[in-house]
Amino acid sequence: MKKLFATTLLLACASVMAQTMNLKGRVLDKANMQGVPGATVNVVGSAFTATTDTAGRFVITGASPALGRVRAESGEPYFQGGALWVEALDAGQVAYVQIFGAAGESLAASRQPLKTGRNRLNPLPERDRDFVGFARIRIGGDSWIKPMLHTAGPVSGSWSARIATAARGLAKASASGQVEISADKLVKKTVPYASESANLGDIVMDYPDRKIGVGAAPIYGATVLFDGRKGNAAAAAELQAKWKDWPRFTPSDIKFRIVRDPEFPNDTNRAALQSCCNTIWGYDDIQAKVGIYADFQAHVEFIGMGEYDIPYDVAAPNPNATDPSLADQPGYINSGVYVASRFEVQIQTFSTDAANIPAIHDMGAIVNDYIPLSNQNKPNGVWQAYDITYRNARFNGATMTSNPYMSIWWNGVQTHNNRKVNAAASGLANHSGEEFLDTTLYGLKLQSEGRDVRFRNVWIKELKIADTQTNFGY
Repeated sequence: MKKLFATTLLLACASVMAQTMNLKGRVLDKANMQGVPGATVNVVGSAFTATTDTAGRFVITGASPALGRVRAESGEPYFQGGALWVEALDAGQVAYVQIFGAAGESLAASRQPLKTGRNRLNPLPERDRDFVGFARIRIGGDSWIKPMLHTAGPVSGSWSARIATAARGLAKASASGQVEISADKLVKKTVPYASESANLGDIVMDYPDRKIGVGAAPIYGATVLFDGRKGNAAAAAELQAKWKDWPRFTPSDIKFRIVRDPEFPNDTNRAALQSCCNTIWGYDDIQAKVGIYADFQAHVEFIGMGEYDIPYDVAAPNPNATDPSLADQPGYINSGVYVASRFEVQIQTFSTDAANIPAIHDMGAIVNDYIPLSNQNKPNGVWQAYDITYRNARFNGATMTSNPYMSIWWNGVQTHNNRKVNAAASGLANHSGEEFLDTTLYGLKLQSEGRDVRFRNVWIKELKIADTQTNFGY
């Protein structure tokens, strides 16, 4: 077998001057194209970092180290025997090594943890052909760029000429790189830059795979309307701060009550919001007074308990609450989630038999408009969830130019696919203004119709939906 020789040579970089980092840009939320404040922006492999302001903007400035300089702590990296050698005083440091070709093109990159003492790295595997290019080594805030010649056989006399020719790529190699952007609940993103003085423009952040159904946590930027995981006092304060009595009739104090979460009956940190108390539709409904958006994604969890018990804060559903079908039965429930306070997604007693599809006014329906595509109902005593993506109507003055649209997932299953909404839930009579052709924005509404229905984990996220397609979520 023919034995190959691997030789890596370096030239001094004394003529290369230190450069100045000057990167800027803006980080945006994909859902509504608003700025993401507090995101971390880091120049990969360096100590250069910045945090976005309230508008999502960032600026990274500073002088990068002189290329090829000697670190006082341990000396600069060097090549020997085809490997890169780095001496580290402390463990836990990371060397970020990039290999560039003769024209400055990026060929490979690696992150390599360092141990205390002398470290052997192998950023350029042995090749059976010649290689001319550069290596950039970054450790914390220190940076070096060194020309390289790698040959599979003995070094010819032309190696210095090759390096001299490749030196034209040095500026490009030294000035390019990547920034990494991270923000809580958003997917980390890496963006390249071709110059250390560059405007990276708008960087749009994506969302992780969507979690829907019971237990879906609020996504990035969501407005939490009711949590239920922080105890009764916090729940009561949240109810008063974020909701109001719906003023269809004479406005009054909120009648909804803070009670136990039936799933966690002995956990004092778990609370639920109980509908109360009048059997006439509209008298005791509550309407959100925050999180009022034109286009949005909403999540609402609810549980049917049946008749009110005495005392009312009972953790178990009514003992006769299994699949009742008539309003005079103890287990009967009736409530609703009103999207934009106009369009009711029904909560009402119905069969849990998947073969029995609800009608236009039954559980899971967009009341008086659409039946659900399937029956995902659970019995009383089991938490359920609606996930809703909604696009508000568009108006030219008082004229509606585009109907509202919405998609709904019921317990994680899509049961309404981009429905074109045609009318408010209950006509025009006795409303407080939330009519189909009303241009005013209103908050989410939770209905009370005289039976024990409880809510938790209610949140809403503003979206910006350009066209009428709502069959998506974040």
